[in-house]
Amino acid sequence: MSAAQSSRELAKQKKFEALILAPSKNGLEDLRTMSWPGIPASCRPITWKILSGYLPVAPDRRESILERKRKEYFGFLDQYFGTRHEDQYQHIFRQIHIDVPRMNPLIPLFQTKLVQEIFERILYIWAIRHPASGYVQGINDLVTPFFVVFLTEFLDADVECGEVDITALSKEELDMIEADSYWCMSKLLDGIQDNYTFAQPGIQMKVSALKELTQRIDSHLHTHIENQGIEFLQFSFRWMNNLLMRELPLRCTIRLWDTYLAEPEGFADYHLYVCAAFLTKFSKQLKNEHDFQGLMTMLQNLPTKNWGDEDIGELTAEAYRLKYTFSGAPQHLKNS
Repeated sequence: MSAAQSSRELAKQKKFEALILAPSKNGLEDLRTMSWPGIPASCRPITWKILSGYLPVAPDRRESILERKRKEYFGFLDQYFGTRHEDQYQHIFRQIHIDVPRMNPLIPLFQTKLVQEIFERILYIWAIRHPASGYVQGINDLVTPFFVVFLTEFLDADVECGEVDITALSKEELDMIEADSYWCMSKLLDGIQDNYTFAQPGIQMKVSALKELTQRIDSHLHTHIENQGIEFLQFSFRWMNNLLMRELPLRCTIRLWDTYLAEPEGFADYHLYVCAAFLTKFSKQLKNEHDFQGLMTMLQNLPTKNWGDEDIGELTAEAYRLKYTFSGAPQHLKNS
């Protein structure tokens, strides 16, 4: 990073800190506006908690709310976690127990027993308290960004690139991270729960909308995909179910979620336009694949391994353009 970039980043960080400590009259809106193009890492934990609706904008109430909500979460654990081996619930816990070790297999942190047990508790309590959907594969991924961001409050480490000694944290610190991750994931899922109820109707609708949107913005790509016998559901179900987390490096997901949390209905509505921008970004390469297997393989392995903040910035800007061109105009999609 150049000296000029470093100076800009420091100035941005100071603006965030000032707004978090002393919110303006339009505190939440101002925080959303500042967060949309990316949040400084040091300010991300508190900013995500505010943008999630977990913490208020007013700083004087934050500590009491954190204390109460953390206590409430551990009350749920005392009340419900002991039921995980009962006949009625053991199938839920068994599936969670299978899925958790499969998350982020290349990142050592997520292969530690301590972290896996935290994820199991969070997911089981959420499933028991949300019987309309229960636990569905894909929900497990949604804990990860919150957990990693809240971990950075206590550890200055690059989770993706190196070993993280989570045993260096106290039980009290781990408990805070666990409870905060639970509540923020819950807030996120409140807005997209129809993605995970029976038959996952929210995802079915979003896949259909992505197909229509692609037809409108890149008809040649849409026709090419169809001509190879590929259904949009075959590749984009995962994009909706996992919010593109399986398609992007974790660092990029975290940067993308800065924008999702800042954007009204970011995870529910704006995500569709991000998926459309993501698909059409690779239009040229995809149209060079001329058989089912080659095209499907590429759709499931789009080349994002070396992506960074700049790539996500371009993606979110294009998604914003698409949203304001097509949002609220389904007939425009179909007939224009």
